[in-house]
Amino acid sequence: MSNFLRFISRHGVRLYALLAAAIPLLLIYIPDLPAEALLTFAAALFGAGEAAQRHEDVKTDKAMYLHIF
Repeated sequence: MSNFLRFISRHGVRLYALLAAAIPLLLIYIPDLPAEALLTFAAALFGAGEAAQRHEDVKTDKAMYLHIF
């Protein structure tokens, strides 16, 4: 696994939060941003959030399994 993918795996939720914080900044700094671009970014962000949640769930399940056995 490359270093970049390892970084994303370890810090996926932090990267997701950073992207989520970028939406209001985009609206402030680029007031003429087309709504379609913003909605596309928001949809991609929802997909990334779902992937991050599933990844964290797998890590939690592994930790719970190791704790029980």
